[in-house]
Amino acid sequence: MKKLSATITVFCISLGFQGQTLATPEPTSDVLLEDRIKLTFLGTGAPRPSLTRYGPSILVEAGNQKLLVDAGPGMRERLFEAGGFELLTDIDLIILTHLHFDHTISVPGLWLSGWLFGRKSPMTVYGPVGTESMMGHFESAYSWDIRYREIVGVHERGSDLIAFDIEPGVFYEKDGLKITAISVEHMPVIKGYSLSPAIEGSTLGFRIDYLSRSVIFSGDTRTTSSSNLIGHSMNVDVLIHEVQVPAPGNSPEAILANVSLSVHSTPEQVAALFRTTRPRLGVYSHIIPPELTSDQITEATDYDGPMLVAEDLMTLTIGDEITIGVAGDSGTDIFTEADVVDR
Repeated sequence: MKKLSATITVFCISLGFQGQTLATPEPTSDVLLEDRIKLTFLGTGAPRPSLTRYGPSILVEAGNQKLLVDAGPGMRERLFEAGGFELLTDIDLIILTHLHFDHTISVPGLWLSGWLFGRKSPMTVYGPVGTESMMGHFESAYSWDIRYREIVGVHERGSDLIAFDIEPGVFYEKDGLKITAISVEHMPVIKGYSLSPAIEGSTLGFRIDYLSRSVIFSGDTRTTSSSNLIGHSMNVDVLIHEVQVPAPGNSPEAILANVSLSVHSTPEQVAALFRTTRPRLGVYSHIIPPELTSDQITEATDYDGPMLVAEDLMTLTIGDEITIGVAGDSGTDIFTEADVVDR
């Protein structure tokens, strides 16, 4: 693995990349300054609770557009840390890789609190088959809450939750932003059976392109040499991939922990993908188990290209340079009554 040297400050002790760049050509025009994608890692963990790695969620900013990839536990609070009420109320688009709770449970929190504190546009959610049904259940579950708040004067605009089931392929294009859904393998493999059990739905990865910049989100997947991610990831700017480091030994706890290796990717498997696709930067997120250190993960990864392990609130700005930083707003902005109540 190619080491990245820290030059400024250390974030969360193990992350030494704030303010560092991976390449340093000078921009030649204002257009180049706009031709970039910014990522904020709101949660880099997995289903197991962690105080340092919240549930999977990444904020994507491309031009004046903002969206979330997944909505794991703690996403709303991380958004508030990163940008206060202004950011919390400025997001009305979520794309879901799949429908596990650790990727979806904060959808209602952002949908309703964003609306309550000022968002005037409906929340739109794209995801695999079953997304429309899940969002419909969320609407039913919180219909009393919405009626209550509208009765006491909260504006009606922004309270709608709009959902779309999507299939692999391009499903979103707007102002230079294109999002492609990719079918990935995350369905369970049952010992003694040659096929995965029949279960409705699918699991997706995403490729996001904005002008000349590109990012791959693996979603939850077991990566193999036949993965659909390969064709979409060749020479991409940033490839974000999940990882599970196997538990050592044969204790009952280790055996139980390693059951999920059939649906997740080991460092060896991800390294093979990185070697094949050669992204400008490989990034680990959705860390299993979440208490793993950056050194433990990178030492297990046989890859000589630029890579790092994401931490909560880490940012990547992808342009001619890839700049690594930390989201900085403390979330102390005060919303006003005028933001919430129709006049």
